[in-house]
Amino acid sequence: MKHVTPREAEALLAAGGVELIDVREPREWANGHLPGARHVPLDTLRVNPSEKLPKDRPVMFVCAKGGRSQTAAGLADQLGLAQTYSIDGGTEEWARLGLPIEVPARAPVAPVVAEPPPSDMEAVMPELDAVIGANLRELRTQRSLSLDATARLTGLSRATLGQIELGTNTPSVGVVWKIARAFEVPFAALLAAHSKVTTAVLRSEKAKRLISADGRFSSRALFPFGESNGVEFYELWLKGHGREEAEAHQPGTRENLVITSGKLVVEFSGTRHELAKGDAIVFGADVPHVYFNPASEDCWMHLVMTYSHG
Repeated sequence: MKHVTPREAEALLAAGGVELIDVREPREWANGHLPGARHVPLDTLRVNPSEKLPKDRPVMFVCAKGGRSQTAAGLADQLGLAQTYSIDGGTEEWARLGLPIEVPARAPVAPVVAEPPPSDMEAVMPELDAVIGANLRELRTQRSLSLDATARLTGLSRATLGQIELGTNTPSVGVVWKIARAFEVPFAALLAAHSKVTTAVLRSEKAKRLISADGRFSSRALFPFGESNGVEFYELWLKGHGREEAEAHQPGTRENLVITSGKLVVEFSGTRHELAKGDAIVFGADVPHVYFNPASEDCWMHLVMTYSHG
C-alpha cells in the first residue's frame, strides 16, 4: 500500500490506468465525490473483495479522511494486487485544496414530510473497527513499534493486532482495554475519529457496540468519538449471571456507575457492593475490578469515566 496526497492522486489519475474506488457510505457519496470514482462502501467491499476489485490494474481508495481507505487498501493487499493507493486526508482534503468534486444528480423529492436534516456526525461516522484499527496503527507508529513489539507490549498476538489494524477483526471490549492500558492512553483514544462537530445525534439503531469475548457484556459510547476531553459516557449491558473482569485503568481514573435496570455486584480491593435499579457507585478504577450480574434479568448501566490530568 502506498499513501498519496490529493495532489499526487490527481496526477496518477490523470495519467490513467488507475481505478478509483470511494469506500464511504451512500449519504457521504451523495454529498459529492471525486470525478471518475466507483462507489463501493467498505462494508460491501468486505463481503467478497475479490469480486469487487480489478486484478489487472492499480487501485486507489478514498474515503472522508483516510482511515477507511487504508483499511480497504489493506484488504486489496491481502488479495495480492500489484499496487494499491490510499489518499491521505480523503475527500475532505481533496475538496479543501479546491480540486473538482462531482455531486450525483438527485431525484426530485416532494416536500411531504418536513424532517430535520441529519447531523454532521450522523453523516460521516466511520465504522468502529476501521477507527480502532487506524488509531492502533497511529499509536504504534508514534512509538516506532513493530507488530511483534506491540504484541509483547499488549500481550496480544501479532496476527490479532494485524487484523485489527486492517479492520478485519472488530476487537472485544477487553482487547481494547488491553491496548489502551499498554499504550497508557484513555479507552476513548482508541475510538477517536478526530471529527469536530457541533451537534451529534447518536441513533440507537446505528449504535456501535464493543462486545466481550463471551458475548455477555457490551459497551456503547454515548459521546462523539474523539471528543471525550477527559470525561467519557457509556451505556453498559451485562447479561443475566454474566461476569466481566476489568483490569486496572490508568492511575487516577474514576468510574461513576448508575444502574438503570436489573441488579449488579461490583467487587474491587476486597470489597463487594450490591446495587439495584437507581443505585449508583463512584470508585477509583485504577485497580482491578469485577462486574457481576447476580440475577437472570439483564442489567443495564450508565457509566461516566473521568481521567486524572496530573
